[in-house]
Amino acid sequence: MPLNEATKKNLQRKSAYVDVVQLKDGVPLPSWIDISLTELCNRSAGHANACPFCPRIDPKWVPNQNLHMSMQTASKIATELDEWGFLGSVVFCGFGEPLLHPKLADVVSLFTCRVEVVTNGDFLGPEKIAKLRNSGVDYFVVSMYDGPQQIAKLQKAFTDAECPPEYYLLRDRWHSEADAFGLKLTNRAGTVTVGDQEPVDTSHPCWYTTYMMQLDWNGDVLLCPQDWHRRVKFGNVNTESLLDIWTSKRLHKRRTSLSRDRTGLEPCKDCNCDGCLHGHNHLEAWGLNKPVRREDAVEEAQL
Repeated sequence: MPLNEATKKNLQRKSAYVDVVQLKDGVPLPSWIDISLTELCNRSAGHANACPFCPRIDPKWVPNQNLHMSMQTASKIATELDEWGFLGSVVFCGFGEPLLHPKLADVVSLFTCRVEVVTNGDFLGPEKIAKLRNSGVDYFVVSMYDGPQQIAKLQKAFTDAECPPEYYLLRDRWHSEADAFGLKLTNRAGTVTVGDQEPVDTSHPCWYTTYMMQLDWNGDVLLCPQDWHRRVKFGNVNTESLLDIWTSKRLHKRRTSLSRDRTGLEPCKDCNCDGCLHGHNHLEAWGLNKPVRREDAVEEAQL
């Protein structure tokens, strides 16, 4: 299924900073850090406006829980990124609705890098937008699920908050299953089957782990935004540094394997996400676009 125009626009927008490689002592740093601040979503299973293409439609797998990232964990992440001189972007999105974090503005204020918030917009009004902007939010991505009437309402909210159009994106997501709900559907590593899904191709590589980190509300560093069951964890930022986790042998082994294909990798072998829409520059910086020598393959297998 081809990318729709909204998805293409978002990819082009993100490429300006996601595909820029920042090196630290010769190591390519992540340029995109996705942080899941909360285990709550107001459009989860049991709600009339629940999203059928989201794993939260099944409470057995992704239950709504009143759990949020602590200020201490958020502060440690922000401090380490400052120490890097981080040039990439932090996006508050993950597996819940970030505006349900009780101290979202305080969390945002900890970060000096570029900050984006991805939200369903249900709790966005002029006062909330202005507060988050003053706290340091650089960009809002709003997914609209109810209908085109939301456009005028949200545009007015941003205008009243004196937030120009170049600082937000409104994405139409109110479509039917017949037109893929207005988004690029993925099976979330084998957890979602609704819609016209692309087939799984285990020979297809994935570059997520070359350029992005996925952080959970409790500080766990996860595989990627597709692994909603949190089946792969590489460490926890409360007990380890971001850089130590990012450069760990275990994560680099997965990064190297995925640069070739997904064969035999859980849960990647069941995932139909493209995974190569970003990361080409980071792949080259890691040296993973080169043919693998036999001695390198042996060394990797011993990790």
